Amino acid sequence: MNEKVQFKVGVYVKKNPDTWEPNEFDSWGRGEGIGQVVEPPFEMEFFQIDVRWPGGRCFENVDQLLLANKPENNENNT
Repeated sequence: MNEKVQFKVGVYVKKNPDTWEPNEFDSWGRGEGIGQVVEPPFEMEFFQIDVRWPGGRCFENVDQLLLANKPENNENNT
């Protein structure tokens, strides 16, 4: 099964602490709080999606993410 299917545009995600691989974008808030999957600007690999985190957008591997509930009242549900 293609894992990308469950992470379609509009769903909310959070980082999976068991599989998360930090990179240089973590310094501005990558992976913090709840992100939302958005339409990528170009075709991506089958294992990647475009996520808008509270601090900005970043391309993510689906194996580093978990589905999340929609944040309420501008709070980050982690």
